[in-house]
Amino acid sequence: MNKSNLSQINTEFAQLKFENEQLKNANKLLSEKLAAALDGTGLVIWEQDVPTGKLTVYNQTFGSMCGYQPHELEATVESWENNLHPDDKEFVLAAFNDHLNGKSLRYEVEHRMLHKEGAYTWVSDIGRVIEVDDEGNPLRMMGTHEDITTEKEYELSLAKYANLDPLTSLLNRKALYHSFKLLTQSSRYDGGAFLFIDLDDFKKVNDQYGHKVGDKLLLCIAQLLSSLAPKSTKVARFGGDEFIILCDTSNKKVLTMLAHTLLSAFEKEIPIDGISFIVGLSIGVCCFSGTEASFDQIYEKADEAMYQSKNNGKNNCSILEIEPIT
Repeated sequence: MNKSNLSQINTEFAQLKFENEQLKNANKLLSEKLAAALDGTGLVIWEQDVPTGKLTVYNQTFGSMCGYQPHELEATVESWENNLHPDDKEFVLAAFNDHLNGKSLRYEVEHRMLHKEGAYTWVSDIGRVIEVDDEGNPLRMMGTHEDITTEKEYELSLAKYANLDPLTSLLNRKALYHSFKLLTQSSRYDGGAFLFIDLDDFKKVNDQYGHKVGDKLLLCIAQLLSSLAPKSTKVARFGGDEFIILCDTSNKKVLTMLAHTLLSAFEKEIPIDGISFIVGLSIGVCCFSGTEASFDQIYEKADEAMYQSKNNGKNNCSILEIEPIT
């Protein structure tokens, strides 16, 4: 090789080195601009090398969303899997693998990641394969993680209070109806019952002591009903001084025992703001064993049974039954 050729090679090498530095600087600048643009949005861009499982996070340290420090958590799909919430892991991995196997156009799920401190972070996870080999096998995948914990907690809070009585936190009518449908559609369904509970002469409490005391008393009553009702039941407040316990049995002996347990428990005084109250219960029970009767029909029958208790002197229990249609 003569000096002229060697000089030419050195010149080209220097030029390539210069261009490489320029590309590195340009790439660094783009990364900084991307990080700045995404800063504060909660959006994290990631890339996966599918064959090795290695993950690259471009604008945050891997694991930082879950409270981990740099280099504290290895940036791999395995680490990601290990930090999935146990209750979410199955469906998240199913969605992820469905996309890798070409069964879906993209991977998109909302799920929870376990936080280092023991809590969990809600994540919106979206991604898709961006490169395949000659046989169509995925090589690279890119996507985003977004921390949606605040939004999700607000959403769950709204959903919770949409189904709960605001004073007592018992189920409301909508939630009890949903529980009724689940009961009657269950493969283990073998009948059920509504215990309709009306507080005797409760209006006098509000009239004499005011609604503040009345609300405190209602709260105590709700807590007592919840503590006495079997775990398999659902307890609801329908507003005012009306409560319903949805039972998963139509056995009259069991229901009678439950009603008398409630009546006996309420013979004791309930202290509120230095005042002692004894609350009487008029209980109407409607048993049902078929699937033809509607929620409203059963409710009305339980209400009818409750008024029988009122007419029989209050603070007692009456039982009626809706027979299945044959």
